[in-house]
Amino acid sequence: MESKKHLVWVAGVLALIAAWTSGSLLLLHAEKDADLGLLAAICSATEDGCASVVNSRWGVLPPGDKGSDGPHDGFPVAALGFLYYALLASWYLLIGIPDPGRMWLSRMVLYLNALGVVGSIIYTALIFFAIGTACVLCLLTHACNIGIFIVSWLLRPRQKEPRGVGSPSIRLLAASAATVLLACVAQWGVFEAGQERARFQALEEEVLELRVFASDVEKIETVHRIQKKNDIEVRSDDPTIDAVGGLHYGLVIFSDVECPNCARFDEYLKQTILPIWSGHLKVIWKHYPNTSEHPNSMQGARALEAARLQGKFWQLRDWLLPRRESLGVVNWSQAATELAMDADRFLKDMQSAQVTRRIGQDISLARKLGVRGTPGVYLNGRLVSRLMRRSAGFWELQSDSLREIRDSRGQDW
Repeated sequence: MESKKHLVWVAGVLALIAAWTSGSLLLLHAEKDADLGLLAAICSATEDGCASVVNSRWGVLPPGDKGSDGPHDGFPVAALGFLYYALLASWYLLIGIPDPGRMWLSRMVLYLNALGVVGSIIYTALIFFAIGTACVLCLLTHACNIGIFIVSWLLRPRQKEPRGVGSPSIRLLAASAATVLLACVAQWGVFEAGQERARFQALEEEVLELRVFASDVEKIETVHRIQKKNDIEVRSDDPTIDAVGGLHYGLVIFSDVECPNCARFDEYLKQTILPIWSGHLKVIWKHYPNTSEHPNSMQGARALEAARLQGKFWQLRDWLLPRRESLGVVNWSQAATELAMDADRFLKDMQSAQVTRRIGQDISLARKLGVRGTPGVYLNGRLVSRLMRRSAGFWELQSDSLREIRDSRGQDW
């Protein structure tokens, strides 16, 4: 009997080790460069490391697409392994050897363990013959599993006992199940935290790449020039910041009066872009209210369009900029009066079919062009991405190209 207790402890310790390694493999699934602490040296024993195996197509259920580099969608095999070993550890460390009337539970554990060994054999074969890279942590986990099975086989019931009461009680079984559940919840929390760190690290790397790219104005210019050139219809009475005489470039902006990005671009346009062009850039405004995110944007568009009919578009736009977060409570009659407009006409125009049709035309044009967010900025018909439009070097390069053309035609800058 004493030897059986020792075997129970051996199986419990092996299950704990396997749960530990499975949890580490799960963390590698979330974060390839995860710090595994004491297991780090074991994992780095192979050239490619355990992360390459865990993140292969065989690291999830169902397996990922063949030939794909990943990451693969699916349930992590390591998570299933952690649950399996947590169950075994709970059984051997909290329950041990059941009473004769409960021996059927031991038989169930033996069957579960046997099924797990089959899985270990399959995954060991995949490591060597399909993946081709050894994962020391995986092999250690599978070795523990085989060790547990040997103990489970030695402790198996020798004869069929009638079912009855005894240890483990329902309460002990429930406590063991709760322990396994809490362990799995905690491990999944660690997994999700690892995913968050991985996403943050990837974002940092992407930002760094974008900064390097943004510093290379010639690359930005190349990307801009290969963009499709669109034929954007511009009305003669569209809200416009006119250019001085002679050859000029055109900048069409699809904007939303309630959009914070649009407000920031407006300021950047005034403070940085327009001074670069010295009056040789014609700016045309188009309405594109994003009502799904900005509930008052359509009302703001109506007000701007009504102001345009009285020649006060840009004045109202400037007036609304500091008030864009409180458009829902703007007193439009008072706004019209402050800007020297006919308030009655202004309020009537805001609700008119003419204004509705005009805004609808701009929205249809934006959708036709594929504008996904505001502001949608087009220079001479080519889309200017967010990265480009925040690069002063990009605007300087564009203005230099126009200056050279004007010089060649004898037009002053």
